[in-house]
Amino acid sequence: MKSANASPLIPDGFRRARREDIHALLTLTSGPEAGRIRALRRLLKTLVADTYIRRKDGEITGCVGVLYRRSLARGGLVATIDTLSCTGGEPAGATELLDFALARARRRGCVGVDFATADPALEATLTSRGFTAPARHWVANLRKEEEEEK
Repeated sequence: MKSANASPLIPDGFRRARREDIHALLTLTSGPEAGRIRALRRLLKTLVADTYIRRKDGEITGCVGVLYRRSLARGGLVATIDTLSCTGGEPAGATELLDFALARARRRGCVGVDFATADPALEATLTSRGFTAPARHWVANLRKEEEEEK
């Protein structure tokens, strides 16, 4: 049953993340804790990103963060799933979060979605949703010097 203030566009069990969710989200995200807190605070306020949580029995059981950008290569708005995680590595929860993120990207008018993950359990789900792995994704860690100083 939907609550009185639930959006008809967001299914039961999902909602936008709020500032008071930040500490619960720390266990579902990665990176240095101070950086995660700062990033979550900023992401919750920006118009170029959506952070949604999945709740079950009153507890946060997963989150998905989606960033939006214009792409010359794709010819329109592209969504990037920045993070997708569930407590206990729950495969069904991860699939629900992925499907939710795809539905939100379509609703925003995105022409594509990209998602970099090292989770082999998601491979079959991603393939079944139309994802391909056409090219290697290169990443430079700009915090490397910061980490070496410690």
